[in-house]
Amino acid sequence: MRGKLSAAVWRLAIFVSACLVGTFALLLIFAQLRFQQEKLYQAEFTDVSGLKEGEFVRIAGVEVGKVKKISITPKAIALVGFSADDSVVLTEGTRAAIRWSDPIGGRYLALVEGAGPVGRLNPGQTIPLSRTEPALDLDTLLGGFRPLFRALNPEQVNALSGQLIEAFQGQGPAIGSFLSQAGALTGKLADRDALIGQVIGNLNTVLGSLGGQSDQFAKAVDSLSRLVDGLAARKSDISNALAYTNASTARIAGLLGQARPPLQTAVQQTDRTAGIVVADHAYFDDLLNTLPDSYRVLSRLGLYGDFFSFYLCEAVLKVNGKGGQPVYVRVANQVSGRCTPK
Repeated sequence: MRGKLSAAVWRLAIFVSACLVGTFALLLIFAQLRFQQEKLYQAEFTDVSGLKEGEFVRIAGVEVGKVKKISITPKAIALVGFSADDSVVLTEGTRAAIRWSDPIGGRYLALVEGAGPVGRLNPGQTIPLSRTEPALDLDTLLGGFRPLFRALNPEQVNALSGQLIEAFQGQGPAIGSFLSQAGALTGKLADRDALIGQVIGNLNTVLGSLGGQSDQFAKAVDSLSRLVDGLAARKSDISNALAYTNASTARIAGLLGQARPPLQTAVQQTDRTAGIVVADHAYFDDLLNTLPDSYRVLSRLGLYGDFFSFYLCEAVLKVNGKGGQPVYVRVANQVSGRCTPK
């Protein structure tokens, strides 16, 4: 029995150890942790839009560090703190540039060796504005090629956008690929000249039909012009009406806000009353059936004014007698006149 228990404990320990090792490996991969010694530097930029803390620092495409901190100086200059591996040597001619890692907004910090002094840049020193380059304005770049993108399918747009980003970020070999993409587009447009001619012919037909109905079109334009002139002439009335409507809406909203608690109470009481009526519906039905006759009798009694006249025909006093038995004492009794039994 003890041997089986020991074997089970050993198996459990091995399983738990394997799980811990796998969890630690996944943590290292997805958290992108770095354990080697690093040096900290800073760089000044005029614009760091899209760059976030934790993004990679790369030299020639190789990851050598991460962006640690992004702050703003009193002179409205963005200050980026980044780390680099201990094996990386930065000089006083090193340039820092923010590059696009993908067309959907990802960025990284690129370190490029440029012209300048070859003195070593010590940890903690700052790369000045004269040796930094902000990210390319991708919106303006791709916006200029929007008419071109409309003729491409999504896969071609993605490929061409990536080539554009790489080309305009200083990666010269990508220009050839971009020109190839543009050449392929031109070839496709040339192959579709018949389709383009058909589209132009359809446009000519549409324009011809509009030209044949120029009188109706002119009348429609004149009517629209008169409508706009009329609205412009009454712009003061329209603005006043909108202002009054706004004020009325505010007042109605305030009124509904004040009336909400009483309405809520009324709804609750109505629900409670409905429950009582349903529980004793037989009595309520009898009340509704006999109430009209009772009101007719009361209306005859009030014919002489805003009062009711009653005749005392009999008065009986009920008192407790010996042993708690009731004793009835007749105080008044009249059996003639209006009190004659029928």
